[in-house]
Amino acid sequence: MKKLFQFYTNSTQLEKSILLCFLLPPIGILSLSIIGLHTLYYQWYIKKRIVYSFSSYFFLCLFLATVGAALSFKNVSYLLISVMILGYWGLYCRILISENNQLFQRYQSIIIFGGVYSCVIGWLSNWIMFPKTLGYLLGTVLFGEVKPKNFNRLIGCEYNPNFTVYILLIAISFLLAKMLTSLQKKQHTGLMWQLPILLLLSYGVFQTGSRAGFATLVLIYLIFIYRLNRIIFFFCTLLGLSFSKWLISIMPRADSVLQASKNRLDIWKNAYLIWKNNPLFGVTPLGFGQEYLLQNNHYIPHAHNLLLGMFSEYGLLGGLSFLTLVSINFVKCTQLIFLTRKGYLYNSFLLSLPIILFTGFFDEPLFSPQIGFLTVVLFACWDRYSERLLFNLEISSLQIKYISIYSSTARLVVGLYTIIHYLKSKLISNKW
Repeated sequence: MKKLFQFYTNSTQLEKSILLCFLLPPIGILSLSIIGLHTLYYQWYIKKRIVYSFSSYFFLCLFLATVGAALSFKNVSYLLISVMILGYWGLYCRILISENNQLFQRYQSIIIFGGVYSCVIGWLSNWIMFPKTLGYLLGTVLFGEVKPKNFNRLIGCEYNPNFTVYILLIAISFLLAKMLTSLQKKQHTGLMWQLPILLLLSYGVFQTGSRAGFATLVLIYLIFIYRLNRIIFFFCTLLGLSFSKWLISIMPRADSVLQASKNRLDIWKNAYLIWKNNPLFGVTPLGFGQEYLLQNNHYIPHAHNLLLGMFSEYGLLGGLSFLTLVSINFVKCTQLIFLTRKGYLYNSFLLSLPIILFTGFFDEPLFSPQIGFLTVVLFACWDRYSERLLFNLEISSLQIKYISIYSSTARLVVGLYTIIHYLKSKLISNKW
């Protein structure tokens, strides 16, 4: 506890806010939002400086999509998502411009602590009945749903087992990267504290009851073994394939796999229909549950698939920009594989980044702002690490004044023209 207090007092405001995302999630989310929005204000209006990168274009597309959806549906509440996107964008810019490499190392420590804390507070909340208000403040309640009787899945401090498993997996990936470095350098003393935490976090993954989380855990372990020794990896892969039926049988909630698969397929089909009815801007994360309720007479908060979620919630603008971002970063990862210089940071990103897509295939953890902000920090640190590939270009209007001003204006004009043209055509079609 003393070391935790010292860590907190010596940390920056950004690091404290990341830690608060676990200890007091609503306050942590609010604090990171304020940091992000303040960064955008300072960079855009005070310093007249913008960081252009593919990730920035992605956030811009999401922002335009939410504004377009708010105007299209005439729903002011959708603009809350626009503000959240600006918070994401500002936090990304803050890390890319202002932070040093020490942030990522501290971020890893916070995530590992957050994973352990999620397990402990989750198990504690099953023994002690917290008041509902305190439960919402600590993140130990099932947000937006009535907790069913005999609910034995680990909620942690992320309001949902499927969100908790995401944090646990990221924590495991960082811990495995530390273990890989220790083993490669033959420094075995660190394993004395790393192994017990790894076992605790792995057990936590199983306790969440997430089938996608369990499958992702197996894949992350295989990547770790591949980086450790390829011969052992080949042997473990053959062993895993041979005992695949046994692995499926020990999977959490294995008895309901078929029923769950059918339910997910139904959700995906309905999510596709929501996007089909709102192709350009989508319905925003706030509107998805409302549209699903109107079409199917029961409430589902999100698409349970990251790709479908991007298209249904942010339309073509968000969906295509997401696919572009994934493709570009796949190329970046491929390039990094052939670099001779590889170490702890490389292993950390190699083990953690695939979790975003692995868990996103059968679920949508990024739907949660708590998970979203923590992932933005990870992704911004990744962009800083991969700057050597020249995928980010910083342009200051003080240095190239006219290019910066006119290019920014042109992007805004194109975005606004698209929104106005779409709304005009929809208005005419309604008249006829």
